Amino acid sequence: MTIKRFFYVLLVSLSLTACSNMPGFTGTGIDNTQVRSGYGTVESVEVVDRNNPGILGAIGGAVVGGLIGNQIGSGSGNTAATIAGAAGGAIAGREVERRVRSDDLFKIYVRMDDGTYQAIAQESSPILRPGDRVRVENGVVTPIS
Repeated sequence: MTIKRFFYVLLVSLSLTACSNMPGFTGTGIDNTQVRSGYGTVESVEVVDRNNPGILGAIGGAVVGGLIGNQIGSGSGNTAATIAGAAGGAIAGREVERRVRSDDLFKIYVRMDDGTYQAIAQESSPILRPGDRVRVENGVVTPIS
């Protein structure tokens, strides 16, 4: 009976977690397939937040929190502790994952030598400044000397 109750509480916690704030989540968020190769000048570099929802951390946290909460009390107090543990674990796990995983994506805007503009996304922090001459090849921006 206790295991059945635990899985019910886990299901409710995961359902509530799935309804959490998830706008704009696009996985890695990087799609440089339309970027053409060539030379140009950096116009600007901006940091974009990917809004990592932290779903895996929430699921793991709900399971651990529910298991810990299930060890407390008996009867209806045990049910309340299990629910509170699963909910608290889901929130804590979500925040831990969001802080551990990098949420930043860097967008580099380049004015190509032919007059067109391109936006290239990358996960690592660029060592570029506006005005730097760059080479764009296979969706990667490389400074040139």
